[in-house]
Order: sequence, then structure tokens, then C-alpha cells
Amino acid sequence: MLLLVNLNQNQTLPTYVNFIIGGLSGAMGQTVTHPLDVTKVRMQISKASLVDVVKASLQEVGVSGFYIGWTAGLLRQLTYTTTRLGIYTTLYNWAQSQFDHLNYPAMIGIGMISGVMGSFIGTPTDLVLVRMIADIKLPPEQRWNYRNAITGLIDISKAEGIAGLWRGAVPTMTRAAIVNGMQLGTYSRAKLMFKDTGFFEEGILLSFLAAMASGFVMSVTSLPVDVAKTRIQNWTSPTKPPGVIGMISNIAQTEGLPALWRGFLPYFSRAAPNAVVTMICLDQLTQLYIKVFMSAE
Repeated sequence: MLLLVNLNQNQTLPTYVNFIIGGLSGAMGQTVTHPLDVTKVRMQISKASLVDVVKASLQEVGVSGFYIGWTAGLLRQLTYTTTRLGIYTTLYNWAQSQFDHLNYPAMIGIGMISGVMGSFIGTPTDLVLVRMIADIKLPPEQRWNYRNAITGLIDISKAEGIAGLWRGAVPTMTRAAIVNGMQLGTYSRAKLMFKDTGFFEEGILLSFLAAMASGFVMSVTSLPVDVAKTRIQNWTSPTKPPGVIGMISNIAQTEGLPALWRGFLPYFSRAAPNAVVTMICLDQLTQLYIKVFMSAE
């Protein structure tokens, strides 16, 4: 079982429960960390420092501005995270039942597969999220002006066609492969590693430590692709935006290699607590379901 909750063969959770728990956990994580997501995106498109972005946001829109795009972020979690965590849990359960022991590369591979599938489904909501957050930094005549996530999806499909909802899908899926491979694979491996020391048992502390470790590894490896994805999705020029590799190369050449890690502090500051909240919720909701609905079995 994902998250290393000890289940016997008769206690495997129903597949639909894995997806429901994954979606609820992602929604909770997004709500807690959305202001950091907003700050990270604005840093990536404005090329400003963390302090400057926070000051500008407070001056222009106030504290409420840090929750701009929350509906899109929530909808993204209910599509993307529901799918990625549900698929990861299901594949992890199946692989463990078939091979008994999974090594670190296998965990990363399962995470990458689930991330790619989840991100494809979640790309439209991710696109709306980026544009809603980025509006504050665009000239008034170039702003998207989506009232909420649903109207954003409708406006994009009308103006750019259904295919337009998947603008940036390739970099989004590339990022998701790295993010989920590193985050979910490292999380599962870190829990095993910490438990093997003999000092930790299944619980919130173990989940917290594993989530912090996985959040750091994920942030370092995925941020360059995330920067490229944000630039592509917020592209306003009439010319076609470059692909993810072209965008990364262009940023490195014109702004320097460190620019690929612009926004690392808010990115990690968001990724770490998001991973902590999401994974602890995932663990606790899983154990709660077992206790309430499967204890008699």
C-alpha cells in the first residue's frame, strides 16, 4: 500500500477510494499553500525578487491577491492530483503484490507514469491557474480577465479552440514526470529509510520527514521545467512559443543559468508544506478509511 500503511491482502483499498482520498488530500494542500504558488508564478514572469513581488502584490491588490486563481488551483487538484495519486496508489499496490519488494527506481518510474497521466488531464486547469495569477503583471489590454476557473475554461475554448486548453501540455507533462517521480518515489523510499533506522513508526512525524525530503529533491530537479512551462503558458506574442527545451535554452542564454531556478525559495516553500499537508492527509485519510470501513473485515 502507498505510504507504507501495513495492509494485508484482504485490506487493499478499493481503487475509487484511492482516487477520492488523493483528490481531497490535494485540495487541502493547495488551499494551505496557494499564496506561495501565486508568488512563485509572479516571480517567474516578472523576473523580480521575492521581496519585490510580495511588496508589489500587496500594494496592487492587497492580501486577497494572494488567493487570486484559488478556484483554478482547487479545480486543478481535483483533476490532476486525484488522477496522479489515485494511479500511483493503484500501481504501487499492484506492483507490490506482484514483485513483493520495489526498489527506488521502480518507485520513481511509477511516480512518473502517474504524473504524466494526471498532468494531461489537469493541463486545462493548470493553464487557467497560471493566467489568472499572471494577470496582475500584464498590461490591461493583454490581461485574460477570467472571473473564475470555469469561465476561464469556457473563454479559452471559445477563443483558442478545445486544443487551446492543452497549451503547454508537453512541458506540463514533462514537469509532472519529474515532480511525481521525484516526489512520490522519494517519499515512499524515504519512509522506508526512516523506518529502517528503528527510530520512527508509522505516523504524522514519519510522514512529515519523508514529505520534506521528497519536496526538496523534487524542487531542485523540476524547477527549470516549471519556469519554462510558466513562460509558455503565459506567452502573449503572436508568434508560436518555443518548446520546453527551446525555452529552457533561451532562458539560460539570455538570462543566465541561475534564472532557471528563479523562484526557488517560494517554490520549495510551497512544495514542502504542500507535500507535507497532502501526504499527511493522504496517510491519515487512508488509515481513517481502514479503521471505519475495513476494521470489521
